Amino acid sequence: MTTLDSQSVIDALLRGVMIAAVNKAVFKGGKVFSMKTINEGAMLGASGLAYDIAVRPAVKQVLPSLPLPNGK
Repeated sequence: MTTLDSQSVIDALLRGVMIAAVNKAVFKGGKVFSMKTINEGAMLGASGLAYDIAVRPAVKQVLPSLPLPNGK
């Protein structure tokens, strides 16, 4: 489980900025190092961190209790 320590927050934000920069360089074109790229990366990082904290533990808790389609 991801916690809200400073290392996790910084890691998530930097990962988001890297994803936004690669997306801009490969698909959109234009300046990679811009404030818009950093803002998009911060949004991606924050949403990824929120997913890790809120959704992932709930999914891990619910999935084992669901029956599989093949009956096993």
